[in-house]
Amino acid sequence: MLRKPIEDIVREEIETVRARRVILDHLEDGLKTGTELREAIRRDMQSQEVKKKGRALSKREAEKIEVTSPKLYHNTRKLEELGIIISWKQSQYRLFELDPRAVLPVRRALGISKPLMYITSLSNPEDQRPFVQWLVNNPHFNPKKLLVFVEATRWTRGVSRIMDRFIPDDAFRVWTTEWREVPEEVTGGEEEIGQGSLQETYEFVEDEILKHIHAHNIVFDLTLGPTLITLAMAKLAHEYSTTAFQVSRYDIADTEVSYY
Repeated sequence: MLRKPIEDIVREEIETVRARRVILDHLEDGLKTGTELREAIRRDMQSQEVKKKGRALSKREAEKIEVTSPKLYHNTRKLEELGIIISWKQSQYRLFELDPRAVLPVRRALGISKPLMYITSLSNPEDQRPFVQWLVNNPHFNPKKLLVFVEATRWTRGVSRIMDRFIPDDAFRVWTTEWREVPEEVTGGEEEIGQGSLQETYEFVEDEILKHIHAHNIVFDLTLGPTLITLAMAKLAHEYSTTAFQVSRYDIADTEVSYY
């Protein structure tokens, strides 16, 4: 039996159990202790009681509302079983965070917005101009950060990386660009075409994604990259439940975008 998409699972959990919505909302903001999660649920329960009564709670009424460790454990265990959160013991504390692969689905389910990071790969330096001219005028994507993966063997020192120079002076879009070279021992040398490692390429790209995923939403452009990097990005888009697409040609007036 096919497993439901993780986003559907997240939506079911936050719609049926309010405490789990509170837990995921707070973990979207970063690592939390069990004590912090219990307090967040308690404050939410108090807020719901105020709405129900239509007045502020007395000190005695507020003190009666508490969240026990078993209640927290019941909800966090369920979210862990579903692969949405992870936890571990550190000293006397138990720490919780979102599973990295659940970050984007949780964010979408909760309606939380983050700046967009546009991830792509280019095979050749001459690909820069048409790509940038298309992206500047694209109505669907307005990135704040551009992350570009290239093969170290083809983009050796001295090869121009002038992406931002192709942005027109009157363009209303501004982004920062970061380049990452996938090492030759990962992709294979020029004399060993096809001998690179897809798994190692995947892990290299994933390591970079994990540095940014908590601060950005991400999309993958699979159009122009070398085969190994493109396959790795496609796999990451699937694993992290985000958009991947291929552009028929970088011409805003005559293009077709195919989503995967």
